[in-house]
Amino acid sequence: MANVLVLQDLWVDKEYIEQLLEDTWMNLIHKDLWEISDTNNIDWIITIKKEVNQELLNKLPNVKFVAVAFTWYDSVDIDYCTQRNISVFNVPWYSTDAVAELALWLSISLLRQIPQTSEIIKSWWWTYPAWQELRWKSVGIVWTWTIWIRTAELFKAFWCEIYWYSRSENIGFLNLWGNYLESLEELFSTVDIVSLHVPHNKETTNLIDSSLFKLMKKSSYFINTARWPIVNEKDLFDVLYNKWIAWAAIDVFAQEPINNDNQLLSLNNILLTPHIAYKTVEALQRRAAITINNIAQWTNKIN
Repeated sequence: MANVLVLQDLWVDKEYIEQLLEDTWMNLIHKDLWEISDTNNIDWIITIKKEVNQELLNKLPNVKFVAVAFTWYDSVDIDYCTQRNISVFNVPWYSTDAVAELALWLSISLLRQIPQTSEIIKSWWWTYPAWQELRWKSVGIVWTWTIWIRTAELFKAFWCEIYWYSRSENIGFLNLWGNYLESLEELFSTVDIVSLHVPHNKETTNLIDSSLFKLMKKSSYFINTARWPIVNEKDLFDVLYNKWIAWAAIDVFAQEPINNDNQLLSLNNILLTPHIAYKTVEALQRRAAITINNIAQWTNKIN
């Protein structure tokens, strides 16, 4: 029997988890570390974003596996896991459709001012300006992989002109008639909408700052459904406050839940969502299934 310490709720029905555990040798333990009487019996860890660092791992001497039920694994001390010969697995593709759909929805919401039109009705008004269509807009997608390609497919269905930048060209984008640009500077200065899909690591921290924002058209839009540390929060506030770009839609924040004194809350040209890009019923079920399957396969491999 493999004892698995679950650091965070997977947000799926208990019955669904029980179904996934059928025919496996896993015992999921949903407890705080201090509540466990014998930490020597913990073989695996499941986390989402809760930090798995050296201090935690030192309390669990027999852990062999860390399952990150999330797209990124920056919450795990990879170097120390390597020293301890602890395997680390993530779930990179579970939310592909969910994230891509939100990026598309946020773009349409900004162009058609959907939240504002709802407020117009609630206020008993019936006057409003003419807003914009998504069709024929140029969309710049930063980085490429499964989520990014799916995002491009959805925008392409609306007859958008697709531009993209990553560290290397990707045949998936070329097949979508995408236009590869050589630099972020070229992309930000070219497109109407920037959709950010970048993993967070040391190289991408503060990747997007005022030097790029100020290259954008004043009529352009910025969408972030990736990770917050990639964007300089102060620079984004400044560019929106000074109307250097038209609007932004942000799903991720430096502090979550967002602080009440966050300056972004004072802006009237930003659309905010509470980190929901990945959070659909279907995506969470896929995430749980892949996470359990990763552990089950690894358990079978070593037994």
